[in-house]
Amino acid sequence: MKKLNYKYIVIVMVGLLSSCSQDYLTESNPNLIASENYWKDLTDTNKGLTAAYSSLLNSSALNIAEDALRSDMGWPGFGRPVNTSKGDGTFWYYQTYNNGTSGVNDHWNACYKGVYRANQVIEALNNLKSAGSIDATNTAAWTEQMAEARFLRGLFHFYLHSSFNKGSIIIRSSVPKIQSDFTTPLSSSSEVIAFLRDDLKFAFDNLPYAPLAKGRATKGAAATILGTSHLYENELVDAKSYFNDIITNSAYGYSLVTDMSLLFTTKGEFNKESIFEIEYNNVFRLDLSTFDAQSMTSPLAVYTSNSGANSFYVPTWLAYAYKKEVMDVKDDRNYYLKAGVKTLRNVPLRASAMVTLIEDEQTVYYLTGMVPDNVKVSANGKGWGYSFYKKYTNHDYLDSENSLPVNKNYSGKNVTVNRLADVYLMQAECLLKTGDVQGAIVLINKIRARWGLRLLGVSYDASKTFDGVTYTATTLMDRLMYFEKPLELSAEGHAIRYNDLRRWGILTSNFQKLANDDYFVEDYTYLSTVTNKNVTKKLTSIIKTKGTKPSLAVDYEYDISANNFNEGNQSYLPIPFSEYANNTAIKK
Repeated sequence: MKKLNYKYIVIVMVGLLSSCSQDYLTESNPNLIASENYWKDLTDTNKGLTAAYSSLLNSSALNIAEDALRSDMGWPGFGRPVNTSKGDGTFWYYQTYNNGTSGVNDHWNACYKGVYRANQVIEALNNLKSAGSIDATNTAAWTEQMAEARFLRGLFHFYLHSSFNKGSIIIRSSVPKIQSDFTTPLSSSSEVIAFLRDDLKFAFDNLPYAPLAKGRATKGAAATILGTSHLYENELVDAKSYFNDIITNSAYGYSLVTDMSLLFTTKGEFNKESIFEIEYNNVFRLDLSTFDAQSMTSPLAVYTSNSGANSFYVPTWLAYAYKKEVMDVKDDRNYYLKAGVKTLRNVPLRASAMVTLIEDEQTVYYLTGMVPDNVKVSANGKGWGYSFYKKYTNHDYLDSENSLPVNKNYSGKNVTVNRLADVYLMQAECLLKTGDVQGAIVLINKIRARWGLRLLGVSYDASKTFDGVTYTATTLMDRLMYFEKPLELSAEGHAIRYNDLRRWGILTSNFQKLANDDYFVEDYTYLSTVTNKNVTKKLTSIIKTKGTKPSLAVDYEYDISANNFNEGNQSYLPIPFSEYANNTAIKK
């Protein structure tokens, strides 16, 4: 079990408002610490930073489950072909969410809570400086704390800008003190971009390459978000500059991980590929539900391994794409010994690391055997489905999620928000859009080589196999959009897939394409490692062309989603109804 690095979670209440008499407003609440008496030194502001970082522990800040379901990264919970799960998950998948959906409000509030806490620290640091408490002995510490606070404020504004209302959101640049401070109008998208980049640029200029503590922001994290913000606005020159710095500057210390035991495992947390990571914990605050915003445990383990309101499983198209990636036959990692004979693996290494597949007989899963003996699968085409995400579960060191210290709902598995592979793929996009197709191929191939996959393009390395295709900017961009990026970054980060689909202009066409795709599932027979007997799992192996075995059509995914989706109304999340109700400065 991990110990949380943060010793304190501090929330300072400022500007308490009441509809009671004015006499009451002059009284001090003995249960609260007045802000003017709390922020005495950099130790206090550092505790405030811990509280600001803790805002990211709220799963609504990243919205991974919701954005997986509203893009093309998830099937909603239990039941096929009719989903039987209750809750918001079906709203996201079927594209029926609106400004009253709780998840829309939760994402908005979680991000603005992070902004509020960051602003508390920024204000306190400025007050300490104005009071003369900062001198040559602590200027460096003050600057780094200010850089962290501004990174977080910029980060949360970036999440809000890329999610809501075509980027026109509320800029919160200070701590609200009186009621009128809360009634703030929307700012234009360009104003928001300028504001958040100013924060992130300060962070980039003043943060260290290596964090003082795990989970804290670094220069690399700031560079990644800055570069992403430029890419999202199609400002390719600036985006390339930041991405190139991250990739080529050895001071960052980043590198693609090739040790398979360090990819999406507890052992691999904070590895060389990780740029920004949220550290969860399953020891503290067990008095709270894992779904409580103040809990330090991650709900994503249960979201991706059990049925529930926001549960999401791997959609059929993605599971099939993982399964069918072509392996590099010259890479020895793609072979195992079967009865003493060197035999090619059933599924590629990337598939084994990311998802469960019934064919994956070479991968230990939950410690008790190989995947076919352990993975939950569909029964007669109904129920659990055909594939689960592994990256947020505790499959690498437990025999079951139920073996966690309390129960399956209390997971301490970290969440990597940004990693180097994403930077490689964003830089590859920049290169091919500016005419350097071969440069883009080289970057994509670095990731494919890490997984032992066949490389793209004409051969330039005799030790590897290549597909021999002469790619153009158009054909490589298609491959990046529909295969390379979704398979490498499935259900990761903050709305990576949804933001990509929107800015590439393929939201509507992608839903239509997926709705028109048909798959089948058929029986799969394997030799059990437990009983040493042949076992047949009914209707669990995904195929594209119906064969001679009994099979069942999977022709219903995204049909309703494609029919309901309205790009004009749903390409961005709407301003929540609660904000309209409480903020008279904005109008519907």
